[in-house]
Amino acid sequence: MADNARAVLVAEVGSVTTRVSLIDQVDGESRLIGQAETLTSRELPYQNIFFAIQEATAQLADLTSRQLLREGRLLIPQTNAGDGIDAVVIVASALEPLRVVVAAIAADVSARSALHAVRGVPGVVLAVVTLDDTLGRPPTTDGQSWLERQLETLLPLSPDVIVVTGGVEGGAVESVNRLAHLVNLKLLFDETMGAQLPTVIYAGNTAAQAQIHTALQGRTCELLTVSNVRPALDRAVLEPLRQVLLARYARQLTDLPGLNQFQDARPILRTVVESQYVMARFLAERQQQPVLCVDVGATTTTLIAAAPGTVHAAIHGVQGLAYGAGNLLSAVGPAAIARWLPFAIDETELIERVLNRVLRPQMIPASREDCYLDLALAREALAAGLASLRDETTLFEYSRLFVSGGPFIHAPHPGMALLALLDSLQPGNDIPGLLLHVHLDTLSLLSVCGALAALNADAALAVCDRDLLPNTPLATCIVLQGAGHPGEPVAEVELITVGGESERIEVFHGTLARLPLPPGRYAQVKVKPMAGVQVGRDRPGEPVESDPAEVPGSLLGLVIDARGRPLALPNQGAERRRVLWSWLRAVGAERSDSPYPEPDLTPSPSDGRSVPTDTAPMPIVVEPTPAAPKPRWRLFGRRAPK
Repeated sequence: MADNARAVLVAEVGSVTTRVSLIDQVDGESRLIGQAETLTSRELPYQNIFFAIQEATAQLADLTSRQLLREGRLLIPQTNAGDGIDAVVIVASALEPLRVVVAAIAADVSARSALHAVRGVPGVVLAVVTLDDTLGRPPTTDGQSWLERQLETLLPLSPDVIVVTGGVEGGAVESVNRLAHLVNLKLLFDETMGAQLPTVIYAGNTAAQAQIHTALQGRTCELLTVSNVRPALDRAVLEPLRQVLLARYARQLTDLPGLNQFQDARPILRTVVESQYVMARFLAERQQQPVLCVDVGATTTTLIAAAPGTVHAAIHGVQGLAYGAGNLLSAVGPAAIARWLPFAIDETELIERVLNRVLRPQMIPASREDCYLDLALAREALAAGLASLRDETTLFEYSRLFVSGGPFIHAPHPGMALLALLDSLQPGNDIPGLLLHVHLDTLSLLSVCGALAALNADAALAVCDRDLLPNTPLATCIVLQGAGHPGEPVAEVELITVGGESERIEVFHGTLARLPLPPGRYAQVKVKPMAGVQVGRDRPGEPVESDPAEVPGSLLGLVIDARGRPLALPNQGAERRRVLWSWLRAVGAERSDSPYPEPDLTPSPSDGRSVPTDTAPMPIVVEPTPAAPKPRWRLFGRRAPK
């Protein structure tokens, strides 16, 4: 099938939208022919993924003038006239996060490594129980034993997976037996209550594997063993446990409602996170450069850092911009989100706006202010993911940044998306060279290529080279680091366009600067920093220059970030919003002065306190859930006219 499949329909089933992509042969190689997307039908009232795929495919058929459906079913195989398709690939993120309990010996050793592995899967950690109680419930004074305290924590939970770990290789096994006894009591309780038993994964000292099997032999649960996640005190091995967790998460694919309606297609099933792992590894190996792939979705925030031979990941399975917005708000607080908004907003209104996204996840931003709020949420989601990634390893770096997710793709201006990325990730010492190349995956081709590789690796490679990499450059960034006072000159930057003129600017501390370079053009950049100012990892004050054509053209061209690291925002609200607006103007996202007047602080007649009065109120947008999916079309990366 893989060798004969010319026309392939790749359907990405998300929590909010379903997107279909048609891949077919053009001049002997696979190319993206067109795309269409509609609201997903995974949830109520439809609970059938085929409905949304059918609707989007019908719109794609009209868009491409091809017959892809016949009597409501996919037309398979492709006809001599070019109608129909040969294969279907479904890549899904609309899956329940994996609910995990970690049982470990030591909180700062085995439990920490197990948590790093778990964070590489879309999931949520329900509890961590350890023999030293550091991450579990603190000891009480009512005479409860350790076992009683941990059972009180575990019995109400319904995990999908229990990870048992602990002990370095060659170490003692008695402590592991104690954990096995705890897990056995939990499983016995679940059996008694008639609950479905979780999968138990043992990732500890291999010398204790036999004892684990003996302790749990009376239970009917699935028991898997993998390599020790912490074989030595100074070394962690996360990949075996992570792969088993990914496979356990992917089992949900076969439970997607509506698969029985793909009668002749027999689709290949993949998860979005699997596809992202595949592409992150591939891009790092192919270009021999470290890459960072980030994705902020409705429910999940994903960061995958890959270098040749290594991969690290941090995935928050319940923190996103729609279904996961409430969890994100609870984790960071409304003040952390409000600090990124260029307009004043009352805390109560901010909370209501965020919760409105949870109640109506399919509602798209209806105003520019809604887009600013989406990007503020995305900043905090990425910052939390980056903190988890750095907790796993402080050695990761990246020369290329690949970005996907609704808040970035649907931003009114690409400068708003780039600014949110620079604010949240704050690239600096983790850039190994002079330049950071930022790609905005507006067509979600990373997921398409990663899933397509399971069917036809050559087709995935062609789509990546021809449609993904040439059409996604957002900007090339340079980060200047060093202490200074706002307004002080920090560097002179010269951009020399190949076959064209050169442009030179002076960059000041605390600012952003931009030099346009349109797609299709190439240039060389030369940077002369002032004393004490560092460019990349070069010595402070040392001039740096790129190769003659190393800077490619992009939507925003060359962007120089001289705001310092760590990024500091003014504490005073009005000054902070003025600074935020100046950054928006620097990247071209805004061109005029801020239209948002500052709130007037007037004394309250009742108690004499000052209360904010916003002179530009922004009502909450409330829209009913649409009765049927409404398609949004794309052809060759452009939106079709309505």
